[in-house]
Amino acid sequence: MATYDLVCLECGHVFEVFVQGFLKNEDRQCPSCGSFKTRQKFSPFLTNATSSSGDSPSASSGSGFS
Repeated sequence: MATYDLVCLECGHVFEVFVQGFLKNEDRQCPSCGSFKTRQKFSPFLTNATSSSGDSPSASSGSGFS
């Protein structure tokens, strides 16, 4: 199951879509206004690496692979 974060270009609503496989056009409909004018929102993900100032997970903009 994949999770996609989308933002509506018409009303600005940010929402998540849970689908099996790839995101299809019909999955992109904004639940707030019904528009299909959306784009995928990319956000950093958490890794289990610790920062030098503490032991909590940090956001990473890298691939996460070593």
